[in-house]
Order: sequence, then structure tokens, then C-alpha cells
Amino acid sequence: MNEKTSARDMTDAINLLADEINVTLNTNRTEKYFESVILLYSFVENLLVWLLYINTLWEIYSKPVKISSKDMEDAERFFQRLSFYNSIWMALSTKLIDISLWRRIDKLRRERNSIVHQLWLYEHRGDTSQLRKKLEELAGVANDLVGIFKRLTKKIGVDEVYRIILRR
Repeated sequence: MNEKTSARDMTDAINLLADEINVTLNTNRTEKYFESVILLYSFVENLLVWLLYINTLWEIYSKPVKISSKDMEDAERFFQRLSFYNSIWMALSTKLIDISLWRRIDKLRRERNSIVHQLWLYEHRGDTSQLRKKLEELAGVANDLVGIFKRLTKKIGVDEVYRIILRR
């Protein structure tokens, strides 16, 4: 979420990540499963925050209100500091996601926290069948968020998303 981030950049980054995950799954590159799981945990969290940021700015800018650059900086700082837990609740409360997706993301958030904080105890670190299952689950949630990304950029317009980001 900096001035160099645009919807076009996000689309390119999403496509590259999707290609990487698909290659890993389609070619059974088991040595990449754990890395891909961690990568998708990061992606889900960051895409959700980015979606909240763009959606919130759209709500602000869709009304005839003058927003100062200080207000924009404060908003950006707020979203940069938003925890995964709070972003999930915010996405649900603003109807960016539904309760079903909220449950799936929150489950992943709890699993991610457990893995990160207790990696040395994580029993499935070398279990490729469990890692593949987790990777597929994460890919499903990521895909749902990408669908929201597509709907949001279609509703707002890619060029408008780009302008919102650059209005700093």
C-alpha cells in the first residue's frame, strides 16, 4: 500500500503468485509445499488488508468530501498497522466478505499463528500429503479473495483504483 502500488501491479503480482502455486501443485513439487503454504498465509492477509484499504477509500471518495493528504497518510498508516484478526472482523462488518469466508479465513489465521509461534513443534512440516491439503485449502481462500478483488476493481474501475491510490 504505497504510492507505487496500483491495481495493475496487484493484478500482475496475483497472476505471478497463482502461476507459482499452480506449478507447485500441478507438478507435485513437494519440496515447495511448506514454502507455498507460508506464502499463501502472507498473501491472504495482505490481500485482505489491501481490499479493505481500497474499499474504504472508495467509500470516502465516492462522496463529495475534501480529504487532506494528512487524512490519507493517517488512513494508510491505519491499514498498514491493521492486524490480521482485526482485518477479518472489519471485512465482515463492512460486508466485504460473508460469514462463510470469514470462518474460513479466521481458521487459517489461527492455524498460521500456531505454525509461526510453534514452528519447531509443527508436526506436519515434513508431511507432504498434509501440506498439500493445507496448500489447496489456502489456495481456495486466496481464490475467493481474488474474486472479491475482481468484483471490487470492476465496481470501482481499475483506473479509479489507480487514482485513489495516487491521491496521496
